[in-house]
Amino acid sequence: MGSKTATADLETENLVALMKKQLLSFRDFLKTGSLGPISPDMTMAEIVEVLGMPEHVDPDYWTFGKLEISFDITPPRQMNWFQIEQASYLKGDLEALTTRFALSLDGFSGKTKPSEFLGAGLWTPDQAKVFYAASGHDIGMNICAGPIQIHFHVAADFIGNQDAETYLKASSPSQAMAKIDSRAVLDSIYSYPYPKTEEVPGAFDWKLLSGSQYLALADGQQTSANKKGARRPL
Repeated sequence: MGSKTATADLETENLVALMKKQLLSFRDFLKTGSLGPISPDMTMAEIVEVLGMPEHVDPDYWTFGKLEISFDITPPRQMNWFQIEQASYLKGDLEALTTRFALSLDGFSGKTKPSEFLGAGLWTPDQAKVFYAASGHDIGMNICAGPIQIHFHVAADFIGNQDAETYLKASSPSQAMAKIDSRAVLDSIYSYPYPKTEEVPGAFDWKLLSGSQYLALADGQQTSANKKGARRPL
């Protein structure tokens, strides 16, 4: 009885501490790329005004709790991007983000699947693009929508003795996406100062689907466009 009471008291204290922070909307962040007063077009000096000094400082990389920010090394030290790191651990209604801010998760969590993000009404059906590729022994997948890029990792232990690259080459999107979607694990979420509509060419053999194509495939549907397979980014 005593241990349960202590646990409940601790949970109450944590909730009170979270409520004292400024509350930011996760849904608004995913739609706009801005996290309350934090936007990806800010300079280092502007970030100091909003967040104070970071917990960890490198010349071009600062860390504030779960928030990590990359800056250009030349004045005025413009932001390259910011990210919510280790997003797979997001859970509950509220999540501490920095010493000053908490995140209202708005029904999302670290267990939210790519199809659930795409089906949540955050973006128009074809505003979002889905890139996927073999990444080492596993599969990488990213959703790009406006300035937002959501990274997922897919362990490829479900494909047996094949490596990930062979599996993707041998499988049509209609065969692969439902299996991949259910196994995708949220990794990090990035916000850029410009629309993030393509992947770095040459790094991996990225394949591209529109958001609406991906949703149809993850749901087990198949269209004439799906049968032709995903296309490579131009």
